[in-house]
Amino acid sequence: MATIAAFLKVTLLQQKPGYLLILNLACADLGIGLVEIFHFPQLALKMWPYGKSGCMLINFMINLFLTAGLVTIVAISMDRFLLLSREYPKYLRIQSRKRIICIIGGIWLYGILMGIVDVLFWDKLTPPGFHDYFDFSKNCRSPPNHNLVFALVKFFTQMIGPLLAVESFSVAFFVRLIRKLRQPMVHPMSNTSMASQNPSSSRSAAGPSGSSTGPMAHGAAIPRPDADPNKRYKKAAIVLGAIVLVVNICTLPFVLYAFITPFCTQCNKAYHRDQLAYVMYLNSCINPFLYAATMIKIRKFYKRVLCNSR
Repeated sequence: MATIAAFLKVTLLQQKPGYLLILNLACADLGIGLVEIFHFPQLALKMWPYGKSGCMLINFMINLFLTAGLVTIVAISMDRFLLLSREYPKYLRIQSRKRIICIIGGIWLYGILMGIVDVLFWDKLTPPGFHDYFDFSKNCRSPPNHNLVFALVKFFTQMIGPLLAVESFSVAFFVRLIRKLRQPMVHPMSNTSMASQNPSSSRSAAGPSGSSTGPMAHGAAIPRPDADPNKRYKKAAIVLGAIVLVVNICTLPFVLYAFITPFCTQCNKAYHRDQLAYVMYLNSCINPFLYAATMIKIRKFYKRVLCNSR
């Protein structure tokens, strides 16, 4: 909630279209947190008070927010890759505000599709004898996920595909970043220093009366001598690296376990699967702290809110 409030209050966060993807990820994380509240009776009381219809609704919401969060991380990693591989003015033309909004709309449509698939096949793909040993008053499970073919197809489209895309864009980003940082740095003051060494260029930049009509006229900001031209890319690397690192730590254990269990019947334990799923959902709790740690504008907003509350 605090991260969403920061985007609503801080104008500078609203001006960069790429930051809308961070806002979208925060909304998906908030949705997962709110949905998981309804799992409290199942965890603490070993009962499911919402019945079959409630299980279908909760399962739809989890699929929606989980898919939206993973695909948003794909969009963030792709956005950071474009920032590095294109000149900044061209990047802004490619990643315009309108295009980012369209991407966000497509992300939520894909999440809705992944949620609807479970509901559509809820009774059609129920394994034989599933209702003989499963009681919706004590637990909530998706019957189609117990169908091997359905589970594998959904697993690859919902999790494996997005994670592979995240890894690919992230690796490509950091490889390009290393190459870019190794290149000779063109200092932003180099043109100014050359102009000072060439009096004729200085006079041509000035008007006939000696007044400046060049790029430094009309109160234009003079670049600082210590400005780092690669600072924009380093910030992007910090944000992307933190998000990708945490999503790998929280999600990969569940992905590996879910990939192994169809081929190892003795490994398929509901308790282990649930615990790894909750570790995966923990990613949504960690992300707000990552935003505060890696984005100075959000960190300042948090400090201002805390100081005012005190």
